[in-house]
Amino acid sequence: MREVREAFERALADAGEIDAAIALAERFPPFGAGDPVAIAYLGSLNAMKAGHATLPWVKLRHANIASEMLDHAHERRFEPAGENEGHPAELVILLLRGIAYASFPSFLGRGAAARESLEEAAQHPGFAQIPASYQALVHTHLAALRGTRDESRGMDALKLKGA
Repeated sequence: MREVREAFERALADAGEIDAAIALAERFPPFGAGDPVAIAYLGSLNAMKAGHATLPWVKLRHANIASEMLDHAHERRFEPAGENEGHPAELVILLLRGIAYASFPSFLGRGAAARESLEEAAQHPGFAQIPASYQALVHTHLAALRGTRDESRGMDALKLKGA
């Protein structure tokens, strides 16, 4: 899984690496065997591809592929998975799903799933062992997601008072 994670990290740093990372993940034997972590990595890579696509229908196609894979991996997060460099498979899946969905535009309706996954990840016993940069990213996304939820509630209340 190390090769896929390293390709994933390169794709995060350089959008030009996304296609190569997707190709590597698709050829990775655990993906073919249905490993939920490998599926989550490929789903997250497709989310990156959606974010960097310029044509709307390409964005939507990759967002749909990402959602299908990330949700499938999430449903299977408690199943045995391959080696994940010492991190529990369920935590890796929650992080990949939550961070990817937090980056989706709100009209795709993935905010609640992002918040749920990130909150569950932050409460996971293994969360303290992940790199500090990912911990910070989780807390940043959670703050933004909670703010969006609170702001929309406030706007709804204002609309009701003004009606």
